[in-house]
Amino acid sequence: MPTISDQARATLKRLLELKLQPTPDNYRRVFEGLQNGAALPSAEPSPESPDWGRALPRLLEQWERSQSGLTQLQKRQQLDRLVALPTPQAQWRELEQLLERWSALPARSGSQSVSTPIETRDDALSRAGSEWRELWLQTLKFGVRPFCAHDTAQRLLRELMAAAENAEQAADLGTQAREVWLAIDREQTTEDAVRNGLIELARLLLDHLGDLVPQAWVGVQATAIREQLQTPLVPERIESAQNAVRDLLVRHSVLRKSEDDAHHTAKALIDLLVRKLGDYAAEGGEYNQRMEARLEQLQSSREWDEIRDLVQDVLDDSRNMQQRSGELGVHLAEAQRQAQAAQERIRSLEGELEQVSQQLQEDPLTGALNRRGLDAEFTRMQSRVVRQGQPLTLALLDLDHFKAVNDTHGHDTGDAVLKALVAQAKRLIRPSDRVARMGGEEFMLLLPDTPVQQSLVVVQRLLVAFSDQTLVQDSAGRRIPLSFSAGVAELCPDEDFPAIYQRVDAALLQAKQAGRKRVEFAVPCDGAKAGGSLPKSALRFFALRG
Repeated sequence: MPTISDQARATLKRLLELKLQPTPDNYRRVFEGLQNGAALPSAEPSPESPDWGRALPRLLEQWERSQSGLTQLQKRQQLDRLVALPTPQAQWRELEQLLERWSALPARSGSQSVSTPIETRDDALSRAGSEWRELWLQTLKFGVRPFCAHDTAQRLLRELMAAAENAEQAADLGTQAREVWLAIDREQTTEDAVRNGLIELARLLLDHLGDLVPQAWVGVQATAIREQLQTPLVPERIESAQNAVRDLLVRHSVLRKSEDDAHHTAKALIDLLVRKLGDYAAEGGEYNQRMEARLEQLQSSREWDEIRDLVQDVLDDSRNMQQRSGELGVHLAEAQRQAQAAQERIRSLEGELEQVSQQLQEDPLTGALNRRGLDAEFTRMQSRVVRQGQPLTLALLDLDHFKAVNDTHGHDTGDAVLKALVAQAKRLIRPSDRVARMGGEEFMLLLPDTPVQQSLVVVQRLLVAFSDQTLVQDSAGRRIPLSFSAGVAELCPDEDFPAIYQRVDAALLQAKQAGRKRVEFAVPCDGAKAGGSLPKSALRFFALRG
Protein backbone atom coordinates (compact mmCIF):
# COMPACT_ATOMS: atom_id res chain seq x y z
CA MET A 1 0.00 0.00 0.00
CA PRO A 2 1.59 3.32 -1.05
CA THR A 3 2.35 5.70 1.76
CA ILE A 4 1.60 9.41 1.81
CA SER A 5 5.20 10.10 0.87
CA ASP A 6 4.87 7.79 -2.12
CA GLN A 7 1.71 9.56 -3.22
CA ALA A 8 3.31 13.01 -2.83
CA ARG A 9 6.39 11.87 -4.74
CA ALA A 10 4.25 10.47 -7.52
CA THR A 11 2.23 13.67 -7.62
CA LEU A 12 5.34 15.81 -8.05
CA LYS A 13 6.69 13.47 -10.69
CA ARG A 14 3.41 13.71 -12.56
CA LEU A 15 3.55 17.50 -12.30
CA LEU A 16 6.98 17.43 -13.89
CA GLU A 17 5.79 15.14 -16.65
CA LEU A 18 2.84 17.41 -17.38
CA LYS A 19 5.10 20.50 -17.09
CA LEU A 20 2.71 22.10 -14.62
CA GLN A 21 3.72 24.62 -12.02
CA PRO A 22 3.71 23.19 -8.45
CA THR A 23 0.87 25.36 -7.24
CA PRO A 24 -1.56 24.10 -4.58
CA ASP A 25 -4.40 23.83 -7.12
CA ASN A 26 -2.29 21.82 -9.60
CA TYR A 27 -0.94 19.60 -6.84
CA ARG A 28 -4.43 18.85 -5.49
CA ARG A 29 -5.81 18.10 -8.96
CA VAL A 30 -2.95 15.70 -9.87
CA PHE A 31 -2.99 14.12 -6.41
CA GLU A 32 -6.73 13.37 -6.64
CA GLY A 33 -6.30 12.05 -10.16
CA LEU A 34 -3.66 9.59 -9.06
CA GLN A 35 -5.84 8.43 -6.18
CA ASN A 36 -8.71 7.79 -8.60
CA GLY A 37 -6.80 5.27 -10.66
CA ALA A 38 -3.42 6.47 -11.80
CA ALA A 39 -0.58 4.04 -11.16
CA LEU A 40 1.89 5.00 -8.49
CA PRO A 41 5.48 3.84 -8.37
CA SER A 42 5.92 0.98 -5.85
CA ALA A 43 9.62 1.04 -5.48
CA GLU A 44 11.15 2.96 -2.66
CA PRO A 45 13.22 5.91 -3.83
CA SER A 46 16.92 5.42 -3.81
CA PRO A 47 18.97 7.68 -1.63
CA GLU A 48 20.05 9.51 -4.74
CA SER A 49 16.45 10.28 -5.82
CA PRO A 50 14.94 13.67 -4.87
CA ASP A 51 12.78 13.59 -1.77
CA TRP A 52 9.82 15.52 -3.20
CA GLY A 53 7.57 14.45 -0.35
CA ARG A 54 9.72 16.32 2.13
CA ALA A 55 10.15 19.35 -0.10
CA LEU A 56 6.50 19.83 -1.03
CA PRO A 57 5.25 20.96 2.42
CA ARG A 58 8.17 23.35 2.66
CA LEU A 59 7.34 24.66 -0.82
CA LEU A 60 3.70 25.19 0.12
CA GLU A 61 4.69 26.90 3.36
CA GLN A 62 7.14 29.26 1.70
CA TRP A 63 4.75 29.87 -1.20
CA GLU A 64 2.03 31.07 1.17
CA ARG A 65 4.46 33.00 3.36
CA SER A 66 4.85 36.73 2.65
CA GLN A 67 8.59 37.52 2.55
CA SER A 68 10.06 41.00 2.65
CA GLY A 69 11.48 41.99 -0.74
CA LEU A 70 9.90 39.04 -2.59
CA THR A 71 6.65 39.18 -4.52
CA GLN A 72 4.42 36.34 -5.71
CA LEU A 73 5.35 37.19 -9.29
CA GLN A 74 9.04 36.76 -8.49
CA LYS A 75 8.31 33.41 -6.82
CA ARG A 76 6.43 32.23 -9.90
CA GLN A 77 9.26 33.30 -12.20
CA GLN A 78 11.83 31.45 -10.07
CA LEU A 79 9.72 28.26 -10.12
CA ASP A 80 9.35 28.58 -13.90
CA ARG A 81 13.13 28.60 -14.22
CA LEU A 82 13.32 25.57 -11.91
CA VAL A 83 10.87 23.55 -14.02
CA ALA A 84 12.90 24.33 -17.14
CA LEU A 85 15.95 22.45 -15.78
CA PRO A 86 16.74 19.22 -17.72
CA THR A 87 16.83 16.56 -14.94
CA PRO A 88 14.87 15.91 -11.72
CA GLN A 89 18.13 15.92 -9.75
CA ALA A 90 18.95 19.42 -11.01
CA GLN A 91 15.41 20.53 -10.24
CA TRP A 92 15.71 19.08 -6.74
CA ARG A 93 18.97 20.83 -5.98
CA GLU A 94 17.64 24.13 -7.29
CA LEU A 95 14.43 23.72 -5.27
CA GLU A 96 16.41 23.03 -2.06
CA GLN A 97 18.47 26.18 -2.60
CA LEU A 98 15.38 28.19 -3.51
CA LEU A 99 13.54 27.13 -0.35
CA GLU A 100 16.59 27.95 1.75
CA ARG A 101 16.70 31.45 0.29
CA TRP A 102 12.98 31.99 0.76
CA SER A 103 13.01 30.79 4.36
CA ALA A 104 15.98 33.06 5.17
CA LEU A 105 14.03 36.16 4.17
CA PRO A 106 12.19 37.98 7.01
CA ALA A 107 8.43 38.19 6.96
CA ARG A 108 6.88 41.31 5.46
CA SER A 109 5.64 43.84 8.04
CA GLY A 110 1.92 43.46 8.71
CA SER A 111 1.66 40.14 6.88
CA GLN A 112 -0.41 37.28 8.28
CA SER A 113 0.79 33.77 8.90
CA VAL A 114 -0.24 31.05 6.48
CA SER A 115 -1.98 29.39 9.37
CA THR A 116 -4.50 32.22 9.65
CA PRO A 117 -7.91 30.71 10.24
CA ILE A 118 -10.50 30.85 7.49
CA GLU A 119 -12.78 32.93 9.67
CA THR A 120 -10.10 35.66 9.99
CA ARG A 121 -9.71 35.85 6.22
CA ASP A 122 -13.45 36.24 5.82
CA ASP A 123 -13.34 39.05 8.33
CA ALA A 124 -10.56 40.68 6.32
CA LEU A 125 -12.58 40.37 3.12
CA SER A 126 -15.59 41.85 4.87
CA ARG A 127 -13.48 44.68 6.22
CA ALA A 128 -12.05 45.33 2.73
CA GLY A 129 -15.58 45.48 1.32
CA SER A 130 -16.58 47.95 3.99
CA GLU A 131 -13.53 50.06 3.24
CA TRP A 132 -14.19 50.30 -0.51
CA ARG A 133 -17.84 51.10 0.17
CA GLU A 134 -16.85 53.90 2.55
CA LEU A 135 -14.31 55.20 0.04
CA TRP A 136 -16.95 55.11 -2.69
CA LEU A 137 -19.45 57.03 -0.56
CA GLN A 138 -16.86 59.64 0.44
CA THR A 139 -15.94 60.12 -3.23
CA LEU A 140 -19.57 60.63 -4.20
CA LYS A 141 -20.21 62.96 -1.28
CA PHE A 142 -17.19 65.22 -1.54
CA GLY A 143 -15.97 64.72 -5.10
CA VAL A 144 -19.19 64.44 -7.11
CA ARG A 145 -22.00 66.15 -5.19
CA PRO A 146 -20.50 69.69 -5.55
CA PHE A 147 -20.87 69.33 -9.34
CA CYS A 148 -24.54 68.34 -9.15
CA ALA A 149 -26.27 71.69 -9.30
CA HIS A 150 -29.64 70.63 -10.74
CA ASP A 151 -32.42 68.45 -9.37
CA THR A 152 -31.98 65.59 -11.86
CA ALA A 153 -28.30 65.02 -11.10
CA GLN A 154 -28.90 65.39 -7.35
CA ARG A 155 -31.69 62.79 -7.44
CA LEU A 156 -29.57 60.32 -9.41
CA LEU A 157 -26.67 60.87 -7.03
CA ARG A 158 -28.85 60.18 -3.98
CA GLU A 159 -30.07 56.95 -5.57
CA LEU A 160 -26.48 55.94 -6.36
CA MET A 161 -25.33 56.62 -2.78
CA ALA A 162 -28.25 54.59 -1.41
CA ALA A 163 -27.36 51.69 -3.72
CA ALA A 164 -23.71 51.89 -2.67
CA GLU A 165 -24.75 51.31 0.96
CA ASN A 166 -26.01 47.80 0.09
CA ALA A 167 -23.83 46.86 -2.92
CA GLU A 168 -21.46 43.91 -2.60
CA GLN A 169 -19.06 45.04 -5.32
CA ALA A 170 -18.31 48.31 -7.07
CA ALA A 171 -19.16 46.73 -10.43
CA ASP A 172 -22.80 46.47 -9.31
CA LEU A 173 -23.05 50.28 -9.41
CA GLY A 174 -21.84 50.77 -12.98
CA THR A 175 -25.19 51.52 -14.62
CA GLN A 176 -26.37 53.99 -11.99
CA ALA A 177 -22.96 55.68 -11.88
CA ARG A 178 -23.02 56.10 -15.66
CA GLU A 179 -26.37 57.89 -15.42
CA VAL A 180 -24.91 60.29 -12.84
CA TRP A 181 -21.87 61.00 -15.02
CA LEU A 182 -24.08 61.69 -18.05
CA ALA A 183 -26.31 64.03 -16.03
CA ILE A 184 -23.27 65.94 -14.75
CA ASP A 185 -21.89 66.13 -18.30
CA ARG A 186 -25.18 67.57 -19.56
CA GLU A 187 -25.19 70.13 -16.76
CA GLN A 188 -21.58 71.07 -17.47
CA THR A 189 -22.30 71.46 -21.18
CA THR A 190 -25.23 73.75 -20.42
CA GLU A 191 -23.19 75.80 -17.94
CA ASP A 192 -20.36 76.15 -20.47
CA ALA A 193 -22.81 77.38 -23.10
CA VAL A 194 -24.33 79.90 -20.67
CA ARG A 195 -20.91 81.12 -19.52
CA ASN A 196 -19.61 81.50 -23.06
CA GLY A 197 -22.80 83.29 -24.07
CA LEU A 198 -22.49 85.75 -21.18
CA ILE A 199 -18.85 86.41 -22.04
CA GLU A 200 -19.74 87.04 -25.68
CA LEU A 201 -22.60 89.33 -24.59
CA ALA A 202 -20.21 91.31 -22.37
CA ARG A 203 -17.74 91.63 -25.23
CA LEU A 204 -20.49 92.76 -27.59
CA LEU A 205 -21.58 95.45 -25.12
CA LEU A 206 -18.00 96.60 -24.63
CA ASP A 207 -17.38 96.68 -28.38
CA HIS A 208 -20.28 99.08 -28.94
CA LEU A 209 -20.27 100.99 -25.66
CA GLY A 210 -18.23 103.75 -27.27
CA ASP A 211 -20.94 104.12 -29.94
CA LEU A 212 -23.67 104.49 -27.33
CA VAL A 213 -21.86 107.10 -25.21
CA PRO A 214 -20.55 110.30 -26.82
CA GLN A 215 -17.54 110.65 -24.52
CA ALA A 216 -14.41 109.25 -26.19
CA TRP A 217 -12.82 108.17 -22.90
CA VAL A 218 -15.63 105.67 -22.33
CA GLY A 219 -14.74 103.79 -25.51
CA VAL A 220 -11.06 103.71 -24.54
CA GLN A 221 -11.77 102.25 -21.12
CA ALA A 222 -14.27 99.79 -22.61
CA THR A 223 -11.52 98.53 -24.91
CA ALA A 224 -9.20 98.12 -21.94
CA ILE A 225 -11.86 96.10 -20.09
CA ARG A 226 -12.47 93.92 -23.14
CA GLU A 227 -8.78 93.05 -23.30
CA GLN A 228 -9.00 91.77 -19.73
CA LEU A 229 -11.66 89.26 -20.83
CA GLN A 230 -9.46 87.50 -23.37
CA THR A 231 -9.18 83.75 -23.03
CA PRO A 232 -8.01 81.89 -21.11
CA LEU A 233 -10.06 83.43 -18.32
CA VAL A 234 -8.41 83.28 -14.90
CA PRO A 235 -9.63 84.76 -11.60
CA GLU A 236 -6.98 87.50 -11.74
CA ARG A 237 -8.22 88.73 -15.14
CA ILE A 238 -11.85 88.67 -14.07
CA GLU A 239 -11.01 90.61 -10.90
CA SER A 240 -9.05 93.15 -12.95
CA ALA A 241 -11.99 93.55 -15.33
CA GLN A 242 -14.36 94.02 -12.39
CA ASN A 243 -12.13 96.72 -10.93
CA ALA A 244 -11.96 98.45 -14.31
CA VAL A 245 -15.76 98.37 -14.62
CA ARG A 246 -16.14 99.80 -11.12
CA ASP A 247 -13.66 102.56 -11.97
CA LEU A 248 -15.56 103.30 -15.17
CA LEU A 249 -18.87 103.49 -13.30
CA VAL A 250 -17.40 105.77 -10.62
CA ARG A 251 -15.94 108.14 -13.20
CA HIS A 252 -19.14 108.16 -15.21
CA SER A 253 -21.24 108.79 -12.09
CA VAL A 254 -19.00 111.73 -11.14
CA LEU A 255 -19.35 113.19 -14.62
CA ARG A 256 -23.08 112.55 -14.62
CA LYS A 257 -23.46 114.28 -11.25
CA SER A 258 -21.54 117.30 -12.51
CA GLU A 259 -23.71 117.42 -15.61
CA ASP A 260 -26.84 117.11 -13.48
CA ASP A 261 -25.61 119.90 -11.21
CA ALA A 262 -24.97 122.05 -14.26
CA HIS A 263 -28.43 121.30 -15.63
CA HIS A 264 -30.06 122.13 -12.30
CA THR A 265 -28.06 125.34 -12.09
CA ALA A 266 -29.04 126.30 -15.61
CA LYS A 267 -32.67 125.47 -14.92
CA ALA A 268 -32.67 127.55 -11.73
CA LEU A 269 -31.00 130.44 -13.53
CA ILE A 270 -33.49 130.32 -16.37
CA ASP A 271 -36.36 130.23 -13.88
CA LEU A 272 -34.88 133.20 -12.02
CA LEU A 273 -34.32 135.05 -15.26
CA VAL A 274 -37.88 134.46 -16.42
CA ARG A 275 -39.29 135.62 -13.10
CA LYS A 276 -37.10 138.71 -13.04
CA LEU A 277 -37.96 139.55 -16.60
CA GLY A 278 -41.64 139.01 -15.81
CA ASP A 279 -41.42 141.31 -12.82
CA TYR A 280 -39.50 143.81 -14.86
CA ALA A 281 -42.06 143.62 -17.65
CA ALA A 282 -44.94 144.02 -15.20
CA GLU A 283 -43.29 146.99 -13.55
CA GLY A 284 -42.48 148.37 -16.98
CA GLY A 285 -46.15 148.15 -17.94
CA GLU A 286 -47.21 149.93 -14.77
CA TYR A 287 -44.47 152.47 -15.35
CA ASN A 288 -45.76 153.17 -18.85
CA GLN A 289 -49.30 153.55 -17.60
CA ARG A 290 -48.20 155.96 -14.89
CA MET A 291 -46.13 157.91 -17.38
CA GLU A 292 -49.07 158.22 -19.77
CA ALA A 293 -51.36 159.38 -16.96
CA ARG A 294 -48.83 161.93 -15.71
CA LEU A 295 -48.24 163.23 -19.24
CA GLU A 296 -51.97 163.78 -19.62
CA GLN A 297 -52.06 165.53 -16.25
CA LEU A 298 -49.04 167.58 -17.22
CA GLN A 299 -50.69 168.71 -20.44
CA SER A 300 -53.87 169.77 -18.67
CA SER A 301 -52.22 171.27 -15.61
CA ARG A 302 -51.80 175.02 -15.26
CA GLU A 303 -50.51 175.24 -11.73
CA TRP A 304 -46.78 175.39 -11.17
CA ASP A 305 -46.85 173.38 -7.95
CA GLU A 306 -48.88 170.65 -9.61
CA ILE A 307 -46.50 170.55 -12.57
CA ARG A 308 -43.54 170.34 -10.20
CA ASP A 309 -45.09 167.41 -8.31
CA LEU A 310 -45.82 165.60 -11.57
CA VAL A 311 -42.24 166.05 -12.76
CA GLN A 312 -40.96 164.80 -9.39
CA ASP A 313 -43.15 161.70 -9.65
CA VAL A 314 -41.83 161.05 -13.17
CA LEU A 315 -38.25 161.37 -11.94
CA ASP A 316 -38.91 159.04 -9.00
CA ASP A 317 -40.51 156.42 -11.25
CA SER A 318 -37.62 156.66 -13.72
CA ARG A 319 -35.12 156.31 -10.90
CA ASN A 320 -36.94 153.23 -9.60
CA MET A 321 -37.01 151.69 -13.07
CA GLN A 322 -33.33 152.37 -13.47
CA GLN A 323 -32.65 150.67 -10.13
CA ARG A 324 -34.76 147.68 -11.15
CA SER A 325 -32.90 147.48 -14.43
CA GLY A 326 -29.61 147.50 -12.57
CA GLU A 327 -30.75 144.70 -10.27
CA LEU A 328 -31.90 142.69 -13.27
CA GLY A 329 -28.51 143.20 -14.89
CA VAL A 330 -26.77 142.01 -11.72
CA HIS A 331 -28.96 138.88 -11.64
CA LEU A 332 -28.25 138.21 -15.30
CA ALA A 333 -24.50 138.62 -14.76
CA GLU A 334 -24.59 136.26 -11.75
CA ALA A 335 -26.57 133.72 -13.74
CA GLN A 336 -24.07 133.92 -16.55
CA ARG A 337 -21.18 133.50 -14.10
CA GLN A 338 -22.72 130.43 -12.47
CA ALA A 339 -23.48 128.88 -15.85
CA GLN A 340 -19.90 129.43 -16.97
CA ALA A 341 -18.57 127.96 -13.71
CA ALA A 342 -20.71 124.84 -14.13
CA GLN A 343 -19.56 124.49 -17.72
CA GLU A 344 -15.94 124.88 -16.62
CA ARG A 345 -16.39 122.12 -14.03
CA ILE A 346 -17.76 119.80 -16.68
CA ARG A 347 -14.96 120.62 -19.10
CA SER A 348 -12.36 120.17 -16.35
CA LEU A 349 -13.75 116.77 -15.37
CA GLU A 350 -13.97 115.65 -18.98
CA GLY A 351 -10.38 116.79 -19.44
CA GLU A 352 -9.27 114.71 -16.46
CA LEU A 353 -11.10 111.69 -17.81
CA GLU A 354 -9.56 112.20 -21.23
CA GLN A 355 -6.14 112.44 -19.57
CA VAL A 356 -6.74 109.18 -17.70
CA SER A 357 -7.86 107.54 -20.94
CA GLN A 358 -4.75 108.85 -22.64
CA GLN A 359 -2.63 107.30 -19.89
CA LEU A 360 -4.31 103.96 -20.60
CA GLN A 361 -2.87 104.24 -24.12
CA GLU A 362 0.68 105.13 -23.03
CA ASP A 363 3.63 103.02 -21.95
CA PRO A 364 4.26 103.99 -18.30
CA LEU A 365 8.06 103.74 -18.60
CA THR A 366 8.79 105.69 -21.77
CA GLY A 367 5.66 107.75 -22.37
CA ALA A 368 5.30 106.30 -25.88
CA LEU A 369 2.04 104.80 -27.06
CA ASN A 370 1.40 101.24 -25.96
CA ARG A 371 -0.19 98.60 -28.18
CA ARG A 372 -3.68 99.86 -27.39
CA GLY A 373 -2.74 103.40 -28.29
CA LEU A 374 -0.91 102.22 -31.41
CA ASP A 375 -3.98 100.34 -32.62
CA ALA A 376 -6.17 103.41 -32.09
CA GLU A 377 -3.75 105.75 -33.88
CA PHE A 378 -3.23 103.35 -36.76
CA THR A 379 -6.99 103.01 -37.24
CA ARG A 380 -7.41 106.78 -37.25
CA MET A 381 -4.54 107.35 -39.69
CA GLN A 382 -5.66 104.51 -41.92
CA SER A 383 -9.12 106.10 -42.20
CA ARG A 384 -7.45 109.35 -43.20
CA VAL A 385 -5.45 107.53 -45.88
CA VAL A 386 -8.68 106.09 -47.29
CA ARG A 387 -10.47 109.47 -47.25
CA GLN A 388 -7.67 111.72 -48.50
CA GLY A 389 -5.38 109.32 -50.33
CA GLN A 390 -2.28 110.53 -48.49
CA PRO A 391 0.63 108.15 -47.75
CA LEU A 392 1.27 106.55 -44.37
CA THR A 393 4.69 105.08 -43.56
CA LEU A 394 5.58 102.80 -40.66
CA ALA A 395 9.10 102.34 -39.30
CA LEU A 396 9.90 99.43 -36.96
CA LEU A 397 12.93 100.06 -34.70
CA ASP A 398 14.82 97.54 -32.58
CA LEU A 399 17.70 98.52 -30.28
CA ASP A 400 20.99 96.81 -31.11
CA HIS A 401 22.59 94.60 -28.44
CA PHE A 402 20.08 95.78 -25.84
CA LYS A 403 20.27 92.52 -23.87
CA ALA A 404 24.02 93.01 -23.47
CA VAL A 405 23.43 96.52 -22.10
CA ASN A 406 20.92 95.15 -19.60
CA ASP A 407 23.16 92.27 -18.53
CA THR A 408 26.31 94.42 -18.24
CA HIS A 409 25.01 97.69 -16.78
CA GLY A 410 21.71 96.67 -15.17
CA HIS A 411 18.06 97.22 -15.90
CA ASP A 412 18.11 100.83 -14.70
CA THR A 413 20.57 101.67 -17.46
CA GLY A 414 18.46 99.69 -19.92
CA ASP A 415 15.37 101.68 -18.93
CA ALA A 416 17.34 104.91 -19.40
CA VAL A 417 18.26 103.81 -22.94
CA LEU A 418 14.61 103.11 -23.77
CA LYS A 419 13.50 106.49 -22.44
CA ALA A 420 16.33 108.26 -24.27
CA LEU A 421 15.23 106.79 -27.61
CA VAL A 422 11.61 107.89 -27.11
CA ALA A 423 12.65 111.36 -25.94
CA GLN A 424 14.93 111.77 -28.96
CA ALA A 425 12.20 110.59 -31.31
CA LYS A 426 9.64 113.03 -29.87
CA ARG A 427 12.10 115.90 -30.34
CA LEU A 428 12.77 115.09 -33.99
CA ILE A 429 9.41 113.96 -35.38
CA ARG A 430 6.46 116.23 -36.18
CA PRO A 431 3.53 116.76 -33.81
CA SER A 432 1.35 114.70 -36.14
CA ASP A 433 3.77 111.73 -36.01
CA ARG A 434 3.56 109.07 -33.32
CA VAL A 435 6.05 106.81 -31.56
CA ALA A 436 4.84 103.58 -29.92
CA ARG A 437 6.50 100.85 -27.91
CA MET A 438 5.69 97.41 -29.27
CA GLY A 439 7.28 95.63 -26.32
CA GLY A 440 10.76 95.12 -24.92
CA GLU A 441 13.25 97.11 -27.02
CA GLU A 442 11.03 97.28 -30.13
CA PHE A 443 9.39 100.58 -31.17
CA MET A 444 7.33 101.80 -34.10
CA LEU A 445 7.03 105.21 -35.77
CA LEU A 446 3.78 106.25 -37.49
CA LEU A 447 4.57 108.88 -40.13
CA PRO A 448 1.42 110.21 -41.85
CA ASP A 449 1.69 112.23 -45.08
CA THR A 450 5.23 110.88 -45.51
CA PRO A 451 6.32 108.92 -48.60
CA VAL A 452 8.61 105.99 -47.98
CA GLN A 453 11.64 107.78 -49.45
CA GLN A 454 11.17 110.76 -47.14
CA SER A 455 10.69 108.47 -44.14
CA LEU A 456 14.25 107.24 -44.68
CA VAL A 457 15.52 110.74 -43.95
CA VAL A 458 13.46 110.88 -40.74
CA VAL A 459 14.68 107.51 -39.46
CA GLN A 460 18.26 108.29 -40.54
CA ARG A 461 18.22 111.58 -38.65
CA LEU A 462 16.90 109.81 -35.54
CA LEU A 463 19.55 107.09 -35.82
CA VAL A 464 22.37 109.64 -36.09
CA ALA A 465 21.08 111.68 -33.14
CA PHE A 466 20.54 108.61 -30.97
CA SER A 467 23.96 107.15 -31.81
CA ASP A 468 25.69 110.44 -30.95
CA GLN A 469 24.28 110.45 -27.41
CA THR A 470 26.59 109.80 -24.48
CA LEU A 471 24.04 108.35 -22.15
CA VAL A 472 26.26 106.36 -19.80
CA GLN A 473 29.85 105.20 -19.57
CA ASP A 474 31.21 101.88 -18.34
CA SER A 475 33.54 101.44 -15.37
CA ALA A 476 36.59 101.98 -17.59
CA GLY A 477 35.30 105.34 -18.78
CA ARG A 478 34.44 104.09 -22.24
CA ARG A 479 31.31 105.26 -24.02
CA ILE A 480 28.54 102.69 -24.37
CA PRO A 481 27.50 102.52 -28.05
CA LEU A 482 23.84 103.19 -28.78
CA SER A 483 22.15 102.30 -32.05
CA PHE A 484 19.15 100.58 -33.56
CA SER A 485 18.19 98.69 -36.68
CA ALA A 486 15.03 99.60 -38.57
CA GLY A 487 12.69 98.49 -41.32
CA VAL A 488 10.47 100.93 -43.24
CA ALA A 489 7.30 100.27 -45.25
CA GLU A 490 4.54 102.36 -46.80
CA LEU A 491 0.94 101.29 -46.24
CA CYS A 492 -0.59 99.65 -49.29
CA PRO A 493 -4.25 100.12 -50.30
CA ASP A 494 -6.58 97.82 -48.35
CA GLU A 495 -3.68 96.63 -46.18
CA ASP A 496 -4.33 95.98 -42.49
CA PHE A 497 -1.90 96.29 -39.60
CA PRO A 498 -0.83 92.61 -39.39
CA ALA A 499 0.05 92.63 -43.10
CA ILE A 500 2.20 95.77 -43.04
CA TYR A 501 3.76 94.67 -39.74
CA GLN A 502 4.85 91.44 -41.38
CA ARG A 503 6.51 93.39 -44.22
CA VAL A 504 8.23 95.91 -41.99
CA ASP A 505 9.35 93.19 -39.57
CA ALA A 506 10.92 91.28 -42.45
CA ALA A 507 12.79 94.44 -43.47
CA LEU A 508 14.00 94.85 -39.87
CA LEU A 509 15.27 91.27 -39.90
CA GLN A 510 17.19 92.03 -43.09
CA ALA A 511 18.78 95.04 -41.39
CA LYS A 512 19.93 92.91 -38.46
CA GLN A 513 21.29 90.18 -40.69
CA ALA A 514 23.17 92.77 -42.74
CA GLY A 515 25.15 93.98 -39.71
CA ARG A 516 22.74 96.12 -37.62
CA LYS A 517 22.81 99.92 -37.23
CA ARG A 518 21.04 100.34 -40.56
CA VAL A 519 17.65 100.91 -42.18
CA GLU A 520 16.07 98.69 -44.82
CA PHE A 521 13.06 99.25 -47.07
CA ALA A 522 10.41 96.55 -47.25
CA VAL A 523 9.27 95.17 -50.57
CA PRO A 524 6.76 97.42 -52.36
CA CYS A 525 3.06 96.74 -52.34
CA ASP A 526 3.03 94.68 -55.52
CA GLY A 527 5.84 92.53 -54.16
CA ALA A 528 3.94 91.98 -50.93
CA LYS A 529 0.80 90.99 -52.81
CA ALA A 530 2.79 88.64 -55.00
CA GLY A 531 3.68 86.53 -51.99
CA GLY A 532 5.68 88.61 -49.54
CA SER A 533 9.05 87.18 -50.51
CA LEU A 534 12.09 89.23 -49.66
CA PRO A 535 14.78 88.78 -52.30
CA LYS A 536 17.95 90.79 -51.83
CA SER A 537 17.36 92.74 -55.02
CA ALA A 538 13.99 93.94 -53.71
CA LEU A 539 15.52 95.66 -50.69
CA ARG A 540 17.36 98.97 -50.69
CA PHE A 541 19.23 99.82 -47.52
CA PHE A 542 20.94 102.69 -45.83
CA ALA A 543 23.76 102.05 -43.37
CA LEU A 544 25.54 104.47 -41.07
CA ARG A 545 29.29 104.56 -41.30
CA GLY A 546 31.71 104.99 -38.38
